[in-house]
Amino acid sequence: MKPVLYRTRPAIFWCAFLALAGGLGQGLAAQEGRGLTLLEEAGERYRNLRGFCADFEQELYVPLLRETTRSAGTLCQEKPNLFAMRFTEPLGDVLLADGESFWVYYPSSDPRQVLQFSMEAQPGGVDFHREFLDAPGDKYELFYGGEELVGGLPTHLIELKPLQPSGFREASIWLDSQRSLILRARIGMEDGSVRTVTLSKIQLDPPPDSRRFQFSPPDGARVIRRQ
Repeated sequence: MKPVLYRTRPAIFWCAFLALAGGLGQGLAAQEGRGLTLLEEAGERYRNLRGFCADFEQELYVPLLRETTRSAGTLCQEKPNLFAMRFTEPLGDVLLADGESFWVYYPSSDPRQVLQFSMEAQPGGVDFHREFLDAPGDKYELFYGGEELVGGLPTHLIELKPLQPSGFREASIWLDSQRSLILRARIGMEDGSVRTVTLSKIQLDPPPDSRRFQFSPPDGARVIRRQ
């Protein structure tokens, strides 16, 4: 009897391992599926909006400098391709898409230089609503990370890894469980820096204001155009 038991135990253990592995695979697939479903629901919600404005707080960690900088301001988006991130801390810094160009102006570091990108070449991970809610299943490997509180509100955490080069290595977003709105986005850039943006006081479809998405380089500033 002992030899028989000895021969069958490995088979029993192997079957148990296969069952466990199968269960893990199904669990990962379910997590990926849930993450995609939540992002698609948020994308549908966003497509039904003309735009939004919100206050933001941002943290930028730069490992090379071992330094974390914090900033704040207002962020607005409007369809089809308008975006404005205006800083109050540091005062005057701007990231803005006016429909024809994407502008980057950081007077806090260099008041005499303005970067102008084509809309197609705008920095990756800046407009994270367009980045993460437009066909996410085609662009990312997704993982559902569970529920967390952001600003006292329940959210769904979703981890994303780009399937193609995107200017960043990975990202995490927190979706409002009730409204399917992005409340926080954390983006790990290719150089190792990590940018975290948290939104509050979100106003959906604010009254139109033509000045909201206008930018003119200051007199004397050098405009560097990048395609």
